[in-house]
Amino acid sequence: MYHDDSWIRGRYIELLRELKKIQDDSIDFELCTVELSCSKTGKLIAGEVGYIINNIYTSLSGFTSKEKRYNNYGKLQMVLLSTYLEKNNYSFWNMGHPYMQYKLDLGAKVLSRKEFLKRWLKKEKR
Repeated sequence: MYHDDSWIRGRYIELLRELKKIQDDSIDFELCTVELSCSKTGKLIAGEVGYIINNIYTSLSGFTSKEKRYNNYGKLQMVLLSTYLEKNNYSFWNMGHPYMQYKLDLGAKVLSRKEFLKRWLKKEKR
């Protein structure tokens, strides 16, 4: 993978594990992972960790193999995820930090804080 360390560590990992254990239908939060594996080897080559609240998916951190034969598979994973979210009527995908060029290259739009909160606080259910 490209980075040896993730910013997801320590207390944050503990918090995610605690949230994953909660079994309460009144809490609209789901921690999830997205994985892309090689069909020939079964090897995990790209993916991410994120969460769903209402009909909004938020990316936390992604990864991809740096092996040359898997070049751009991280982007492929994101395109496939985008297709899934669209087909399943998600309101939008919060991709996090807007300064990363690959997100803009894939069509991400940077919203003002006001517009983001307007969308985020909309109470739609899938």
